[in-house]
Amino acid sequence: MLPLMDRRRLPVARRQSEASAGRNGALRNAGRRVIRGGRERHAVSVSVRRKVRELQRLVPGGRQLPAAQLFLHTADYIFHLSLKVQVLRALSKFYMP
Repeated sequence: MLPLMDRRRLPVARRQSEASAGRNGALRNAGRRVIRGGRERHAVSVSVRRKVRELQRLVPGGRQLPAAQLFLHTADYIFHLSLKVQVLRALSKFYMP
């Protein structure tokens, strides 16, 4: 990396590529948004916690489960709901002329 005085003279695109380059020029965080500062990270974690609480409320028995088990239970619940919909559609075709 160039000293600060020399970096000011570089075009902006080159400065940005140097900032994102790691050892041996490998790009870090390629394609990912870099979160700077604790406020944004805090907002993301609050948003995720809020969504997990909402999911716990929607899925039967979800309030007692930790997040990892909640996601597995949610997948099973969605699968069983889709099976119920298929059964009800088949029954409605059978009884409706």
